Amino acid sequence: MPLSRPPSFLRQPSPGGCELQQVASIPARLTADNRLVFDATINDVPTGIELDTGASISALSKKFATRLGMPVENSAGVFYGLSGLALDQVTRVRTLRLGSLTSANAQFLLMPILGDGTDGEPVGLFGSDYLQNYDVEIDIAGGKVNLFNHDHCPGQLVHWASEFFKTGIYYAGDTPIHRPMLDIEVEGKRLRALLDTGSPTTVMRLATATGRFDLSPGSAGMKQLGDTNGVEGRNLERYEHTFSSMTFGDITLHNSRMEIIPINSGAHTNKLGSHIKAASDQDPDVLIGMSLLKQLHLAISYSENAIYYTIATPPKQAATQ
Repeated sequence: MPLSRPPSFLRQPSPGGCELQQVASIPARLTADNRLVFDATINDVPTGIELDTGASISALSKKFATRLGMPVENSAGVFYGLSGLALDQVTRVRTLRLGSLTSANAQFLLMPILGDGTDGEPVGLFGSDYLQNYDVEIDIAGGKVNLFNHDHCPGQLVHWASEFFKTGIYYAGDTPIHRPMLDIEVEGKRLRALLDTGSPTTVMRLATATGRFDLSPGSAGMKQLGDTNGVEGRNLERYEHTFSSMTFGDITLHNSRMEIIPINSGAHTNKLGSHIKAASDQDPDVLIGMSLLKQLHLAISYSENAIYYTIATPPKQAATQ
């Protein structure tokens, strides 16, 4: 069974004109380990699912699917994990509710990581195959993700501020799935970056670190951190390096720390964001993750090929005696 385009419930009819039309507001939270998780109801079971703009295909944990007795079928397409292992099974969700939106028979890839719905872990990844049908506002301080119709006037998406930053985005490759990419500079070198809410930290591929900055695991300033894993569960070594500067749109960060991970390049073309292996020269050098994005009030306009953002206002803290 091939992985299909998302069901039509994720595009709402426009009432006409170009006014901004919100179609859903979904409670969301940032976990202690920098994962952006929002509320979802899957087959009438309330749970949490991770918002992953870097994922081309949405996925569910096999443990969750097994606990709910969901169907398992082989996929006609094969998806490859961060270290090259194949994922080739899918399931169907009888009902999926996100805020006021409801879907029937939505298809998700199955993966061996994340939770079963009873352990406090998110049960899946909600990727760009669905998100691209909307313009998406991520308001971490406000604890919500808002979805808007595409049919609005340019610039209207920023309803929370009169002044804001805007940066153009683009989509690599010939896939119909829109993973948001943008150009950045690291120490004056231009690199391709993926806007990836599914990555807890900002990550550079080891191949880029070696080819553009002459960094390898034994280099000075390369601190070994331990392991990470992709959706297929295989571990890869992680390193950390501090770069003197990184320019992201109109913002320049100094002494910017990034994780360096040996994400494998190959001929495979189906990717799941930071969880899936890189595929070609069109793949990102850097994954801009939640360690940076949590500092922004962000809106991704798939309809305008742009992101809008302001510096986020921290949540108000309760007064203490």
